[in-house]
Amino acid sequence: MDHINKMPLSFGCKVIFRELEKKEERKAWEMWLTLYPNMNKKNFMPFSEFFNMQKKSISKRPKEDILEEVERIRASIRDKEIS
Repeated sequence: MDHINKMPLSFGCKVIFRELEKKEERKAWEMWLTLYPNMNKKNFMPFSEFFNMQKKSISKRPKEDILEEVERIRASIRDKEIS
């Protein structure tokens, strides 16, 4: 364990940052998996595209606004499935 104390702080920061990125990718993967069953040929989005979009679209909107938007999206998907 002594060797860990001798490593530069920048190395530790890089390791932590890399792990945080992996955690975000795992969360995006799980979110994409929940959307996958509702995808078809017209609206299919590869995970790489979804993940890149997620990284760019960090929102500071209130949780309630986001949940309302999710419900509108779900309702539109249900309407399309019924049609």
